[in-house]
Amino acid sequence: MDEDIILNIAENYSTSSKKKATPKSGGRWTDRLKAKRTAKRKHPNDTSAASTSEAALDRSPRPTKRTKHERSKDDDRTPGTFSVPTNPAPQASGQFISSLFTFNPSVSNPKHAVRAPGAPSNAPLRDLSTFSGLGLNPLIAAHLETKLDIKKPTAIQRSSIPAIISEQPDSTQRDVFIQSQTGSGKTLSYLLPIIHDLLPLSSLSYIDRSIGTLAIIIAPTRELAKQISDVLETLLTLRLRPQDENPDGETGEHSERLTRWLVSGLLIGGATRTHEKARLRKGLPFLVATPGRLLDHLQNTASFNVGKCRWLVLDEADRLMDLGFEQTIDGILKGLEGRRKLALTAVEEGKSHEVGGWDWSRSRRTVLCSATIRDDVQKLAGVALRNPIMVKEATSASSSDPALSDSKSGQDDPFMLPAQLSQKYIVVPLKLRLVTLIALLRSIISQATRSTTTSSKVIVFLSCTDSVDFHWHLMGNRVPTSESASDSEDAASEEEGDDAAEASETKAAPKTKSAKDVGLKSQFLPQATLFRLHGSLPLRVRQETMRQFVKEQDKSSLSILLCTSVASRGLDLPFVRAVIQYDLPTEGGATEYVHRVGRTARVGKSGEAWSFVSPSESEWPAWLSTKLRDARPSDSGKMEKPSVQLDQVGYENVLKSGFGGSGTEFEARATDIQLAFERWVLKSQQSANMARKAFLSHTRAYATHPSDEKHIFHVKKLHLGHLAKAFALRDAPAAVSATKSKSKPSKHAHTTTTSSKREKANGKVAKKPVQSEKWMHGEDPMDAEHRMNKVVRAQGRMSKKGGISIATDASEFQIAGVGDLAKLVGNFP
Repeated sequence: MDEDIILNIAENYSTSSKKKATPKSGGRWTDRLKAKRTAKRKHPNDTSAASTSEAALDRSPRPTKRTKHERSKDDDRTPGTFSVPTNPAPQASGQFISSLFTFNPSVSNPKHAVRAPGAPSNAPLRDLSTFSGLGLNPLIAAHLETKLDIKKPTAIQRSSIPAIISEQPDSTQRDVFIQSQTGSGKTLSYLLPIIHDLLPLSSLSYIDRSIGTLAIIIAPTRELAKQISDVLETLLTLRLRPQDENPDGETGEHSERLTRWLVSGLLIGGATRTHEKARLRKGLPFLVATPGRLLDHLQNTASFNVGKCRWLVLDEADRLMDLGFEQTIDGILKGLEGRRKLALTAVEEGKSHEVGGWDWSRSRRTVLCSATIRDDVQKLAGVALRNPIMVKEATSASSSDPALSDSKSGQDDPFMLPAQLSQKYIVVPLKLRLVTLIALLRSIISQATRSTTTSSKVIVFLSCTDSVDFHWHLMGNRVPTSESASDSEDAASEEEGDDAAEASETKAAPKTKSAKDVGLKSQFLPQATLFRLHGSLPLRVRQETMRQFVKEQDKSSLSILLCTSVASRGLDLPFVRAVIQYDLPTEGGATEYVHRVGRTARVGKSGEAWSFVSPSESEWPAWLSTKLRDARPSDSGKMEKPSVQLDQVGYENVLKSGFGGSGTEFEARATDIQLAFERWVLKSQQSANMARKAFLSHTRAYATHPSDEKHIFHVKKLHLGHLAKAFALRDAPAAVSATKSKSKPSKHAHTTTTSSKREKANGKVAKKPVQSEKWMHGEDPMDAEHRMNKVVRAQGRMSKKGGISIATDASEFQIAGVGDLAKLVGNFP
């Protein structure tokens, strides 16, 4: 059995061996040939058998051939392994050929992508004295120089423009916090980089104004928003074209400007929502808005396309916080983020009707501008900014690097004012405040008429709207009418009745006041035009006032603007020669002072700042100087001076320069003007009521100074009889006099009650006193406060506390709250 197994395994071998072992030999050659052919027929592919037969037949040995070993599919050797072939080829002695991909050590793949090279560290310094050297598009830089006559950038522009237009990847781009003194050119600091960023999109075929809103600029007041919109319109109307196309003067197939699709819009309170929605539906790539109206459209306008928004600018952030817009800004940020997510989801699901190709990976950048860094501003920056970088003014024009720093630095810095600003103050007795103001204005007018350089303008800040209205009518010798008295109510109705205005769109629009209604001439101030501006005026009146005041007038004339703090932030009013603070700031302290005087001495021009100080407030100049810093460098070239000293000017010198005359003749002239004002008040009941309202509102506003200033400003230190003289009144109104005896009923009230009982006994019905009689007898001194509450409530700055709507901050009237006012006038317990 074992032999059978062996024979079965080796059967073929033994058979072939037997045949190969006993080849046909001998005999004739024909027999050998037949045997060879027979073996070839039996094994046609067996070359070894044939060769064996030939070898056997030829009797001559031959060398065996080397067999080829082909690599099979299963023989996949991995790098780092080595296998020895079964039949290695013969090699020459002393040689060894190594494989390239065997026995190599394992190397891990890189974990991070290759980083882009950084900015050259040894490159020549850029010329920061020109716009092209700051990195702006050459077309924008050329048009700034040729069309707008702006040759060189300001200090803050040299620092902020390179930081905003940095060419870093999107993941490393940071938001920007711009801190600079007022009047330094912050508006162009963010407008130019935004236009520089959006201008390359003009080369895309699908880009037009229907792309939606790409840049939003938020301003705290309507006037500032309108001013920013005007500057933006001027920049966007430039006919920018590539350099290889036709010049501006020629027309042809290449005459379209690159900014043809960059359309700007303005959203402010008081305007009609229907018109705003129509423009938003068409598309507004640039949008300038106030916070309340912008949030309203984000919540209620479905056609408002802001999903692709790339830029958000919060201008005058400290003023936004002062006006109580913190919650509104937070709602705007959430609304923008929500709209972006909805648009991105629609694109991913294929439900969007917009043309593809938009870079959705790029996130929105935010720029925050503020002249001060307070706690509330830092809180806003922490919410709105992402990894921010702070930008300050460059110290010199030759500085090669912008003044950049971390956002946490720069806290508690003193306020810095322009070096060319002349700051003065006058200690004036309360009786002489009004005539001293007239004398100062007359003195500035005489200086302006002698100067032939340009027209001059003066801004006078007062504490409340009633005081502005009174002084405007008083200096213009205009008797107040019911129409002028209802201006504040018209303003409140504009804010509250926007929805009703949309429903009654077909009604005739109110006529805009003419120039003679906006500006008044004064017989006491020759060659001067008086304007007024405050938050209670209707929108059309405010816009017309700004247009008339800003426009270029005769060089021999002088424009005077009487206003509240509504004009203290951000407004770039050209050719302002002097700023007069007739009433010192009741809120904001040194911050408000800096913003007020910042309306003059702007962009390198000179200016004057005057402050009226009463004898009881004589500590105020020294207190203010400790919070200000001089912008002039010291001998070592650094800003080391800790404070600014205000120069005192005697009120008698001001009276002499304003009224002239020799000796004490100015006193007689000042007395004549005072008597003329008092006669105007006594001329009509409306004038007397307006004077009393202004006096009461000023007294209430004076009582709202913060607690850290009470040692300087306290209503108990005021001589109310002397203060009434400054309002052309011969005695203080009874409503304020009643504050000294809050718990005691007044004699006049007892007499009124007795007389009313006597009339009822006689069968007579007591006649309801009119509004003017209420003010005369001190029965209803809260009219200004009620109007203030209407305006504040309409602007969305009221919050409920204990079921009662109260203002979250001081309003345009600079009044703290209802409780303090009630205690002041003494009509409430």
